[in-house]
Amino acid sequence: MTAPSLMVGRRFSAPTRLRLQLVFARALEAMAETYQHQAAEFVRRLKPRLTVDEALQRYFREVGVPAGIEETVRSRALISLAGLIESQPQHEGRASSWTILRPDHLIDGLRRRVQYVEDTNLDCRLAASISDEAVAATHVRMALETAEVLADEVTPDQAIMLYVKTFNLNSVDAQVVFRTAMSQWAELHPLPGEAQAKLRMPTAQPAGPKLELRNRAQFGLKVIV
Repeated sequence: MTAPSLMVGRRFSAPTRLRLQLVFARALEAMAETYQHQAAEFVRRLKPRLTVDEALQRYFREVGVPAGIEETVRSRALISLAGLIESQPQHEGRASSWTILRPDHLIDGLRRRVQYVEDTNLDCRLAASISDEAVAATHVRMALETAEVLADEVTPDQAIMLYVKTFNLNSVDAQVVFRTAMSQWAELHPLPGEAQAKLRMPTAQPAGPKLELRNRAQFGLKVIV
């Protein structure tokens, strides 16, 4: 995804174009804030395995942060991580100069290194997936705001697609954002017939006779001493 252009085509009236530019500017700021927060969380999750600088580099490699806001995200993430004490990943103590050259020690060390790299890659993928979910949620929220602004101009699907194209989302992200935004729009704006059907829908009554609980004294129980 690349940083969007805030310029809007002339197909809309001047007041609508201005409101749309405002929404896109707010969306760009919301994306920068989301990426910054997720980058900091990524570093904290990977702290036992990577240094702050290594984790930040890995974050930008794993997550497609738009080039136009990459430096902004990096700077904000570093500021939010100012109180984090940086520590190097733990390394095992070195064996003696003779025993380290033993073939069995070399093989064991290689296996541990391979396992460490695989575990680190898995942790990075998991943390990146959390970031992707948060970014998608932000896109959905701002796509709905775009649809609200253009409610009197175009249909909701056209407005949401305009947002998707403006932010140059890839095909997978575009489908996720479009479908989720459309689903939430449908929930927020039900059809007139659908709303009336919900009002007319009778409430379910429990089957069978209603059980009435009486006070314990009404059962006529006596205490035998």
